[in-house]
Amino acid sequence: MTIHWRMTIAADAGLAVPSARKAALLWLIASALLVTGCGEQRLSEGELSFSSRSIAVDPSRALIVLPPGSPAVIGVTQRSYENAIAQTISLSTRGRTPGENAIQVAFFTAADLPDSAGVEGNLLKLPGIDDFSVAQDMEERLPGVAMAPSAVFVQNKYGPFSYAFGRGAGGEACLYAWQRIADGDSVFRPKSGAVSVRMRICDAKATEASLLRLAYEYSLNASLRRSGWKPAGDAPAPAPELGKAGAPIYPLLQAPEPIPSRRVAQRRPARAPQAEADRARDPQPIPDRPLEGYPAVPPPPRP
Repeated sequence: MTIHWRMTIAADAGLAVPSARKAALLWLIASALLVTGCGEQRLSEGELSFSSRSIAVDPSRALIVLPPGSPAVIGVTQRSYENAIAQTISLSTRGRTPGENAIQVAFFTAADLPDSAGVEGNLLKLPGIDDFSVAQDMEERLPGVAMAPSAVFVQNKYGPFSYAFGRGAGGEACLYAWQRIADGDSVFRPKSGAVSVRMRICDAKATEASLLRLAYEYSLNASLRRSGWKPAGDAPAPAPELGKAGAPIYPLLQAPEPIPSRRVAQRRPARAPQAEADRARDPQPIPDRPLEGYPAVPPPPRP
């Protein structure tokens, strides 16, 4: 623009501009306009806008760690809210039942914890643990699978939890477990925060006991740096006799099975020859004359 302005002034003043110089000036002007146009089309990374607020994190940053021998973690998706951090921990899936093996876990702060599931604004609602909410959640993650909730009381190191078991496609074992970890005046309005856990796993080679082991032995792998955030409470104190002299601790060993007693074989008498045995069983012949040394008995009178 400056060059064009100078050329206009020079023309108005009646100054002569050489044709070669004029061509060079025009080329410079065109190049500057071209560079300016290309610069306006160049994008920066900050201009990219995503429709999802979730990000992928490394599996080592998962909020929950499963015991050894569990299905492998193939991905972790995380989303941050104003009152919570939620993750979907995807596990390896090798069954034919629709859906994927995954763990839904969320760490909640001590504020804004409504009892119905969902998202309101940028606040995550605490998933419900009533029968309707759990049945609706199971239907979404295990479509078409008849799941039977267990009436047995179960508890892991973080407190009581519940589970349902069923058979998916091809008869494979399916487990759905749910737990709310909270410590405070009320489990529905905890003042120390809360942790929500949902676990969905189907495996054709597993049993109900092996799948239930995952709910018994999982561990929380993180915490929130908030004052008073302690949904699991304090760890129990060790036994008072631990480490003291005169207080032996014996392992619980299974009592050995009793050794079966041997029967003493009794010697049987030798069998007599067959001829002697037959003679012993034969009746004695009736004698036809009086025996010696016995009185003679007269016959009965004739009629």
